[in-house]
Amino acid sequence: MTTTDDHAQKPPRKDPWELPDVSGLVVGVLGGTGDQGRGLAYRLARAGQKVIIGSRAAERAAGAAAEIGHGVEGAENAECARRSDIVIVAVPWDGH
Repeated sequence: MTTTDDHAQKPPRKDPWELPDVSGLVVGVLGGTGDQGRGLAYRLARAGQKVIIGSRAAERAAGAAAEIGHGVEGAENAECARRSDIVIVAVPWDGH
């Protein structure tokens, strides 16, 4: 049997369209030098997100980041993951 006390303890329903503020978070894109990763990094950066792209070679990541612009940084994969709040793995299926 349910009492009114049980209903009173439920938190209010959240509006599904109310999104959390993620503007201060750093997004890392591992595989950021590939087509998909580069596209994600570009779009996230254009939207105002802080983005770091990762690669097995830091130089390649830095070069891709410079091409993308918009404040995107490049780093070796481990550093990218360490410095990021959110990490997207955008590597080809064969790379798994």
